[in-house]
Amino acid sequence: MNERPSALSKWEDLHVGVQIVVTFVVSTIVLWLAHIALLNQPSGRGFLYGIFWAAPLTVIIVGATRAERAKRVRAEGRDPNT
Repeated sequence: MNERPSALSKWEDLHVGVQIVVTFVVSTIVLWLAHIALLNQPSGRGFLYGIFWAAPLTVIIVGATRAERAKRVRAEGRDPNT
């Protein structure tokens, strides 16, 4: 069970800047739609809330990705900074 799924491998190998941009954009859209559909917010306000909540969500997702990758690389006996 040492093999990573292909999508996970590709995601972890992306530069951290790309991960931040992708996560922020996708999170903003998903949260915007959630605020409109689930919370009955007006579109503009829902978009602002989407941006607001996408920022901490991006930090959490990218931080967890980097931490899990570093933990796995250390367990394999490699340098996590490469």
